[in-house]
Amino acid sequence: MDKHRQTINTRIGPMAVSLDKTIRFPRGLIGFESLREFALVEFKPGSPFHFLQSMEMPGMGMMLADPFSFLPGYEIRLASVEERILRIRSVSDLFILVSVTVPKGDPEGCTLNLTGPICVNVQERLGLQSPQTDLPYPSRVLLRDLGGGDRRLANS
Repeated sequence: MDKHRQTINTRIGPMAVSLDKTIRFPRGLIGFESLREFALVEFKPGSPFHFLQSMEMPGMGMMLADPFSFLPGYEIRLASVEERILRIRSVSDLFILVSVTVPKGDPEGCTLNLTGPICVNVQERLGLQSPQTDLPYPSRVLLRDLGGGDRRLANS
């Protein structure tokens, strides 16, 4: 048994997770506040897509995307309490992701949720979801309407 890896039977199949890639969410996620330990897995090398998998509930995982790959001007605001929770020393410590919704049977209908970004301090392996208000974007945008990114997602 590998002490540095754990295999989880997720809804998308078995996933080997490197334990040094786990992220602690002290507040959980919206709708899943009791879940605190997650693994952040890159979808494909170099892709803007990632998968956030609960280490505590195998059926809970979500696809995420780097919003800056699609909207270079995307900005979020963190409250000072959120900065303290994340132990931010530098903006370069932060990795920002947004959730991706893929409608069943309609990969062309993929949307990005811009109002609930997930912020991860990669150095401290801490994360939180930070609801945003007053953004200059709609709450959800169709991926096909945006430039950039990995067009191979729909074919994967």
